[in-house]
Amino acid sequence: MLRSGRFALSVAEPPSTIPAQFAATVAARGGCDAVAMLAETVTYAELHRRSAVLARALLASGAGKGARIALLAPDGIFWVTAFLAALRIGALVTCCSTLCTPRELAHMLGNSDVQFLLGARRFLGHDYGEKLLSAFPDIAGGKPGALRVVSAPFLRAVWLDDADGLGWASAHDDLLARADEVSPALLAAAEAAVAPSDDAIIVYTSGSTALPKAVIHSQWNASRHPPELAKLFLIQPDDRMLPMLPAFWLGGMAMALQVLSQGACLVYPASPDHEVLLETMEKLGVNRVNGWGDGLTRLRALATARGVDVDAIVGLGPFRDAQGELIPVQFQSGMLGMSETFAPHSAEPLDYRMPEDKPNCCGRPVNGYERRIVDPETGTEVPTGEVGELQLRGGALISGMYKRRREEVFTPDGFYPTGDLCRIDADDFLYFIARRGDMIKTRAANVSRLEVEAALNALPEVATSVVTGLPDEEFGQIVAAAVLPAPGTLLSEDGLRAALRETLSSYKVPRRIVFIASEDEIPRTATGKIKLHELGELIAGRSGRETAK
Repeated sequence: MLRSGRFALSVAEPPSTIPAQFAATVAARGGCDAVAMLAETVTYAELHRRSAVLARALLASGAGKGARIALLAPDGIFWVTAFLAALRIGALVTCCSTLCTPRELAHMLGNSDVQFLLGARRFLGHDYGEKLLSAFPDIAGGKPGALRVVSAPFLRAVWLDDADGLGWASAHDDLLARADEVSPALLAAAEAAVAPSDDAIIVYTSGSTALPKAVIHSQWNASRHPPELAKLFLIQPDDRMLPMLPAFWLGGMAMALQVLSQGACLVYPASPDHEVLLETMEKLGVNRVNGWGDGLTRLRALATARGVDVDAIVGLGPFRDAQGELIPVQFQSGMLGMSETFAPHSAEPLDYRMPEDKPNCCGRPVNGYERRIVDPETGTEVPTGEVGELQLRGGALISGMYKRRREEVFTPDGFYPTGDLCRIDADDFLYFIARRGDMIKTRAANVSRLEVEAALNALPEVATSVVTGLPDEEFGQIVAAAVLPAPGTLLSEDGLRAALRETLSSYKVPRRIVFIASEDEIPRTATGKIKLHELGELIAGRSGRETAK
């Protein structure tokens, strides 16, 4: 049975592109704070002006509708300005993780055919100039604005806030100096040409293959889904929201767009250090926090120890219903979503108390999503209440995956197989059961176990390895591995982790590693497939801890 969303479109169509939506917000909230940091705060009017200048400079440099622009920078005023500028001219923005290794950066920029890169030079000990050189050694002899890189053949220009010593890169100021070459009238014409169906955003998310997959979202998704999510998150125009999830991930991006769609204020710390977060919250009047997992737990403990009234900050303290009563954890909105659905596809408002017979429930569909539960093997729908794979259609579902045929992504009738094992009850409430296949969900991030295995197996000291996820109270899941050392080698957990950090982002490195004596110890089916549940029990048992039941 198909399950449709509750929120019907109004008679008057709301703005369906980022240029139109942002212009409407600026008209209504121009004098209000848009993005606040300890070093600087900008209003909506100023954000509109800065993004317009950058958009005109990009047009003058040859970017335009459909141009591939990568953004590599930490959360903050520059990130939001560049993101809006690129979307205002109809570009396709590749959002790069500030945690990426050179190998991951090379894959993202090459795979998404990036032409222009806007970024920061440094953040938290990372030098992205060095990472770009490591990812693309032949960039070293390039000329600014006329790059020729074999493994990223369309890349032409890199603009960083500090290009000192990088003969192949240009500074932000060099780019902005070109803005006067393009008139405001030409920018307005470019914005008017942006259509709701235009591809707008590429986000890389670990998939069932070793390399991250590139999901594509349209202007419609970016402009129309966040306002619906804002209703669920109860965001008001006067809110000052600090998102803990970075904006290069879809969860952080969706929250940023929710806040901007309501004319509220985004508050960004200079770093994710919890001391910095707390100082930023106190000095900039934060009344909302969006985060979860161990990071939120640590921030709450630190705030409590400092005498902060955590109950007065929505998201930091416990959630309350519309009557102000505390909502037990099992009756809070579970909000299930993924990168492919532009954050939640099933949810209830934060102040909604689930019925007593629906503990640990995710909720009903959001913004026109259709949902069905099918047998993972046959694809046929299962009866109401039975467990199967969740498939989705409509809503803010991805346009597709970059460089993959539609038939590889969607079913013949247009549904997207999520890989989530779920059930939907007779009242249209969805319950998440488990991830199907090879995905590990840790600290709100998706990790492909195959990608981690590939990195382990590339090490000369490793004969073979198998990776799975173990349930964890704080992280949701942790990455865990069973490793067979190469003959004559002596391995340690710390040594393996250090080696893996050269090629994997830190959150992908296994937190639990055990060593096995032969491949026969790896639990497999008769056809050779790994029994992931039994593998998890093996790793948990040898590390002295049991898996969650």
